[in-house]
Amino acid sequence: MDIPVEPDVSDVPRLMAREALQQAGYTVQATAYRDNVIAIQALTAGRVDVAISSLPNVLAAIQQGAAITVIMEAAILTRCLVTAPGITKCSDLHNRQISVPNLISSQTLALERYLTKRCPGASVEKIVISGANNRLAALLARRTDGAILDLMTLVELQRNDNAGFNVLSVFGAEFPGLGGAAVVASRTFLRRYPDTARDIVRAWILATRRIQDPVVLRAQIEKHLGLPADRAEMAAKAYLAQKVWDLNGGLPDGFMQRNIDFSVDMGVIKRGLPPAAAEDRRYVNAVLAEIGPK
Repeated sequence: MDIPVEPDVSDVPRLMAREALQQAGYTVQATAYRDNVIAIQALTAGRVDVAISSLPNVLAAIQQGAAITVIMEAAILTRCLVTAPGITKCSDLHNRQISVPNLISSQTLALERYLTKRCPGASVEKIVISGANNRLAALLARRTDGAILDLMTLVELQRNDNAGFNVLSVFGAEFPGLGGAAVVASRTFLRRYPDTARDIVRAWILATRRIQDPVVLRAQIEKHLGLPADRAEMAAKAYLAQKVWDLNGGLPDGFMQRNIDFSVDMGVIKRGLPPAAAEDRRYVNAVLAEIGPK
């Protein structure tokens, strides 16, 4: 299972699911990939069975023939566009630099869509800086005029900011219905171990439901991320307010079609990829038949 080197609050359900699976007797080997493309390559090569990856990257790989599929949604887009003092609206970004994690992911594409929607014609230079904390440091040092930050980093900035940084967009609210990342499995793994896939989805959905209680989420943030109680409480409130996690696995209600359309519009994939080619709902459906939808 792909486990991030530097998890944030959106990763709490997967960390809880790993723990639940271990308690149920599974041996979970955690592998960390810092790059979505490398994680997808590992899936297709059989070096890892389940990973979380940005949906545009997954859809592009599937359209090119990768034997992988989405088995549930991981979280909505939790990334935000934060800008330096004096940059208070989209048009102020013209001829400015924005630090991004990479050049093709849900969050970077959401930035492109935001710029097209809010300030068409603005010329913005994207600078790749890996790691939300590194992008925050660049923003604080004024080495970049804006940065894509995750919600947890934004909470930290707002907690300590006296310099007037601005939140121009919270992408999950700006583009509702788009997934920030998906839980992806190799088709070989699913054929060989369908019961295990169902157990993974069950553990994940149950974890997601448990942390809807802010007290539980705060405790899990403290446990898995090591944040002190006051910061964990602030993060818990922020993530629950944004409704980051879907309680039913995320695949119903046209989720995949919306993300396919988004990826087509942004030029990541060609038109014509059907949702059925990119998702396998059997595991979510089986779990919801067992535990009931919410």
